[in-house]
Amino acid sequence: MVLPTFGAVLCLWFRKSNPVFCFLISMALFYFGDDASLTQIAAGYMLIPIFWMIFTISEERGILNPTGFSKGLSLLSCGLIIATLGYPANDLGIFANLWIDLHYAIQWRPSWGGWMPLPAPALGSFALATLVLTVKVIRKHRPMDLGYLGGLVALFGAALKHGEPSASLIFISLASLLLVLGLFQESHRMAFLDELTSIPGRRALLADMKKLGRHYSLAMVDIDFFKKFNDTHGHDVGDQVLRMVSSRLSQTGGGSRAYRYGGEEFTLLFPGKSIDEALDYLEDVRERIQDTIFVIRGTDRPQKKPSNSKKKITRKRPEGKQTKVTISIGLSERTDKQEEPSDVMKKADRALYKAKDKGRNCVITK
Repeated sequence: MVLPTFGAVLCLWFRKSNPVFCFLISMALFYFGDDASLTQIAAGYMLIPIFWMIFTISEERGILNPTGFSKGLSLLSCGLIIATLGYPANDLGIFANLWIDLHYAIQWRPSWGGWMPLPAPALGSFALATLVLTVKVIRKHRPMDLGYLGGLVALFGAALKHGEPSASLIFISLASLLLVLGLFQESHRMAFLDELTSIPGRRALLADMKKLGRHYSLAMVDIDFFKKFNDTHGHDVGDQVLRMVSSRLSQTGGGSRAYRYGGEEFTLLFPGKSIDEALDYLEDVRERIQDTIFVIRGTDRPQKKPSNSKKKITRKRPEGKQTKVTISIGLSERTDKQEEPSDVMKKADRALYKAKDKGRNCVITK
């Protein structure tokens, strides 16, 4: 099993522990069932999707720590439980009937379930895990979650083809491949996407600038007095401001692309646009940000509603403090065929400093 082994080593290199346990499940599944009873096989396919789901939705904490050790022990316990189910009922004395009932429950199919490819508990486990991971993919939009979901579906295919080594190998290899692809895509996303604002970061900007054509405009954007604002209202409110500004900039229009350059600075690229064409879009987004009102939550305001929600509260709750945010923008255009993207950025940066000197909350062209 070269691919699962390679994936596990790769995850350790990227310091990702949850995929490592998923790769271990894939490797164990390949060797599972040669001498196993029907009950052990049914129990394995009942527990595997549950553990897969737990590992994929749990918080990433690494391996060499109590959380990692507990996950490893839980996976080992799963193997021991499956191994124990192979113990003959005849040697259990008065507990023999309970042991037989447990075996029956694990292999149970309803009277109308002759069409089921797996026993009902195993099929239910796969369905539950698939539902949970699908919801996570829809909510988070993360490549690694999509890899987890695809890997689970591939393992379901391996379960359907149990007893056919070549088919099982194909499905298990597919599950491992999907995990590896998800890991690479997640690493790419973390490298090129700003985690706080969810827009591309500086690395993505520098990469995209190398692909620009001969005609484009570039704007450097800075949040006015952000350090003072951050010191006054706290970093949590400052993060909200950064997310708001990035959201507005992403909606600028004109075919623009928004990037977080660093700190409170952002960049807007306008491929194929002149300064005059980009100026109206920048003025529009500057005014929209200027008109956005923030209501800062008071320190004594409860985070949750009172438990007695039916009781009417006649006392008027004090309003939070309202504040506004403005931005300064420096805009430049590539006018010389010999100009490098870095030269255009420097011109926009100089225009930005002029905007600050002029009083901020304005757009200055260079």
